[in-house]
Amino acid sequence: MGGSESKRRIVVEDVNGEGVVQVTQAVVRRVNGQPDPPVQKSPKDFKKQSEPSSNNDYRVPPKDGEKFKATTKEIEDFYMEKLNGLQKRSQELQDHSNVQFSNAVKEVEQKFMKYTSSPVCQDLQTKVLECYQANPNSVLDCSSIVNAFSTCVDRARMISILEGSNQTVSQSRSQDIGQAQPVS
Repeated sequence: MGGSESKRRIVVEDVNGEGVVQVTQAVVRRVNGQPDPPVQKSPKDFKKQSEPSSNNDYRVPPKDGEKFKATTKEIEDFYMEKLNGLQKRSQELQDHSNVQFSNAVKEVEQKFMKYTSSPVCQDLQTKVLECYQANPNSVLDCSSIVNAFSTCVDRARMISILEGSNQTVSQSRSQDIGQAQPVS
């Protein structure tokens, strides 16, 4: 790792059979480890750099211009057709997803929305609250109203379960109100 010197081994083959190998000054400098001198470029060199090289397909010879335009048009039409197909497919998937979502919403509403109900025994609930506020130190005085409220709620729950509907239980409330009187 940097502690030993690197040794270069150069092998030269005599291809011409002359026994003479010609080496440029740049090769000699590189072999000796010297940097290449900076090359000054003429204005012609800068012009050549700014133009695309012949290896790139950026320039189209004038005689092939029509062929190039036709090929470009074919490629553009192909990709536009592909894009339109993808957009159509995307729209179909979006429509399908929307239909599935609306069906799922309807299914959830059918299963769970029928169980929503209006408050039951609200008048008894109000009386329980008023009793607790009037008797903060003696909550047992409100036990008969609390008992009537619990009975009313239980009846409403049973009726809802048996009938499977969201009815308020007005008859049972009126019976419970008549029986429940605060103990003084």
